[in-house]
Order: sequence, then structure tokens, then C-alpha cells
Amino acid sequence: MKSLMLLALPLLFVPSLQNAQSEKEFSIRPDLSKSENISKWDLDGTGVWSIGSGRLILSKAGIPAGPIRRPGALAILKMKPLRSVSIEADIRSTASPDVARRDLDFVVGYESAARFYYIHLSATSDDVHNGIFLVNNADRVRIDSGKGKPQLTDFSWHRVRVERDGRSGRIAVYLDGSRTPVLLATDTTIVYGRAGLGSFDDTGEFRNIFVKGYSR
Repeated sequence: MKSLMLLALPLLFVPSLQNAQSEKEFSIRPDLSKSENISKWDLDGTGVWSIGSGRLILSKAGIPAGPIRRPGALAILKMKPLRSVSIEADIRSTASPDVARRDLDFVVGYESAARFYYIHLSATSDDVHNGIFLVNNADRVRIDSGKGKPQLTDFSWHRVRVERDGRSGRIAVYLDGSRTPVLLATDTTIVYGRAGLGSFDDTGEFRNIFVKGYSR
């Protein structure tokens, strides 16, 4: 009897091993050379988006609306949901530096318009600016420490990389080649989701976008 039990033990781990092996490596570098490629993005919110000159352009700010408080303009890649994901891009705010709370956003774990994570890079750092937030069928909730420094204070291009591990829940944000995260959070509410870019209520441009990760 004991022998039978010992023989059966390895079988208990087969499903989890199969799940890990079934995940497929995924990567995409969106083509921003043709205006019609905007069709490869799901546009969430009221912002006006276009593609031109190698850039994804948010030319008119979205207006946050609806029953929950969340960004007003998002462009989500039409892609398979990913667990572990890295999204990086050059970003540039086109809002006036006089706008104290100008922002641009990265999105990971996007399941729906009411359930996703977003990284808010801003010229101001306070309770609702310049942080990592969870939208979970309710107003966005900050999930990082709230100690990030303002990152979006000029018209310059900045290289940003967001890394997320869907199993551990770790989300890390790197700016302009930094070796240590400028923002860091851990949350396991959402495991799989898509990636994208946007702004809460401002304008900006994105280029040299690259996404990689693991899909089901």
C-alpha cells in the first residue's frame, strides 16, 4: 500500500508542470510606420489616437468618465493575455509643463475596461499621481509605497520599462536605464492580461514599443 502511495505522489505534480510547459513565449514590436495599424489596438476611453512617423500619438486627452475613477485614454494591444510581461517604450508628454499633474501611463494585466493595472508617471507625486494602481471594478487603488519621485517634468523623450510577474505579483518600473526600480509594487489580484499605454487626462507620444512575455 505504501509503495502504491509513493508511486502516485509524482502524479500529483503533473498538472502544474503541464500548465507551466503549456505557456508560450510571446513578443511583439508594434509597427508604427502605417496609420492603418491603429486598428491593431483597442482604444479604451475618449482620447483621440493615431499612428504616424513611427509614433503612437495621443493627440486629444481623454476625459475620465463612468462609474469608476480610472484613466480616460488607453490604447491596448490586440494580443493574447500574458502572465509575466515586459513592456518598454520611449515616451514623451506633449502637455504643457505648466500642467502640474501631466501624466502618461503604462498598462499591464488588462482584462477589461474595469479590471487592470496601470503605472502613472507624472510631474507630481501625491496620493493619486506618480504610482502603480489597481482598477478592480472600483475606483483605482494605489498599490505601491507612494514614495516615487516625479518623473514627467519636461518635453524630453524618456525610456521606460515595466516588468510584471503574474505569479509573484511583482511590478517594477525602470526609467532611462536605471538599474533599480523608480516604482515598485506587489499584488496578485490579476494574473493574466494584455498590455498597453495611455494617459489619465493628458496628451503624449510613444515610440520604439516592445512587449514580451508568456501567454497561455
